[in-house]
Amino acid sequence: MKYVEDLVSVVIPTHNRDNLISRAVNSALSQTYKNLEIIVVSDGSEDNTDEIMSEYKQKYTNVKYISYHPGMGGNHARNEGIKAAKGEWVAFLDDDDEWHADKIDRQIHAVKKDSKIGLVCTAINSVDDATGKSSIYTPPAPRDCSIEILRGNCIGSTTTVMIKHDVLDKCGMFDEDLKAKQDYELWIRACQFTKVACVKKPCVEYHNLVSNGQISWDYKKYADAAEYISKKHKKLRKSKLSTKELKTIKYNDLLSVSRKAMKTENRSICRAYARRALISKIGIKPIVYIIASFFPLKIIRIVIHKMGIR
Repeated sequence: MKYVEDLVSVVIPTHNRDNLISRAVNSALSQTYKNLEIIVVSDGSEDNTDEIMSEYKQKYTNVKYISYHPGMGGNHARNEGIKAAKGEWVAFLDDDDEWHADKIDRQIHAVKKDSKIGLVCTAINSVDDATGKSSIYTPPAPRDCSIEILRGNCIGSTTTVMIKHDVLDKCGMFDEDLKAKQDYELWIRACQFTKVACVKKPCVEYHNLVSNGQISWDYKKYADAAEYISKKHKKLRKSKLSTKELKTIKYNDLLSVSRKAMKTENRSICRAYARRALISKIGIKPIVYIIASFFPLKIIRIVIHKMGIR
């Protein structure tokens, strides 16, 4: 299929976020790069999202809206957005996050410098809405991520990425069987087909919204997703990574679940996964998590922030 050259299709999945969707859409509309179509996909929303988006459609000719019931999950919503996208490039924006005005401009500049680049991520400013504290994270993504991505998510979250539509045609869309880490799993496949660029300047405000049932806080779904990805890409990882590297992946997966459990005060789960991580590989972080889990959440957050643990 031939896509519209230089057009960027912005895909925004949403579900019952009428209190947040306008912020996300406005940040897309405010881009200094203007050759955009904005596709909002409502995944079974039962709030005022339809009414809000109706106003946007009347006011802006480049805003499209897809709404369906019942909800099929975020991965399905993103895939519906990709199917409707006409642009040469597809950029993803979660409904609870927002872009800086120059995000797409900087990404387009990066791909114009190198025709082999088919995926561009950016640094983010990660905001803890509960404490007001923020920290900048810059993905370490090398130009060739085909092996590095197997070790861990060196690209970052969905809402930073702009990817060539042709690359998605080759590697496939989001895996709808995954309940978490769907971005990472897609990047594993995409990086086998394309080179990567990273904008080192923060271009995204990433909001940690535990009160909104944000998926990244659900430790159980995260644990299940890590196991699913491990099985799905077992052959690929074994063909390119050492036994030591495979053990490190297991260690990091267990530690990530422990961290998420700690942030939601699931103390026993935090300790259980930290102990499992410590058994698989000796490290300081599992010990810190085990000790921190006995203290109030306020103290835990200070420890997390001071150590730069994401």
